[in-house]
Amino acid sequence: MRRPWGLWCAVAGIALLACGCGGGAGPTAAATKVIKGWSDALRKGDVSSAASYFALPSVFADGPGPYGQPAVTIGNLADARIVNASLPCGAKLISEARSGPFINALFRLTGRPGPGGSDCGSGAGQTARVDFQIVRGKITAWIRVPLSPSAPPQQVNPGGPNSPGPSNPPPGTPGGTQNI
Repeated sequence: MRRPWGLWCAVAGIALLACGCGGGAGPTAAATKVIKGWSDALRKGDVSSAASYFALPSVFADGPGPYGQPAVTIGNLADARIVNASLPCGAKLISEARSGPFINALFRLTGRPGPGGSDCGSGAGQTARVDFQIVRGKITAWIRVPLSPSAPPQQVNPGGPNSPGPSNPPPGTPGGTQNI
């Protein structure tokens, strides 16, 4: 029996794009909704709601290269609350664009209430970039990246938080992700 492979491939491609994990030209509306929902919740000081946008497990890396904090694995909702509370500033989504397997989002930093919140000090009004991976409506990777596209990117394995590789050695080894 002849199978309609072309039709199956088209359906699979549409499904990947609909979940925000396809390789289309730009981010999907669903992925944008997740990123905006997360940033709106955090900016309002609702750390628990912001935490609910993260997949379990997921990767969080607040800072590029050797200048930032090491990548951590978010293994449960308490971990997700901790990493969200570690962000002293709120963020208003300005724009986003697809960047390989990631969605690169540009934010304007603001003060925020709630656990870990502050007036954002001299950061208020400045911009910041984060690479997101969104899978099935959840953030699987949150990686702070340099504002300048020419700066070297953060070395985090996009295969997932527990996927050892050259850019993400196994936890407990030099350069590996850390559990919170």
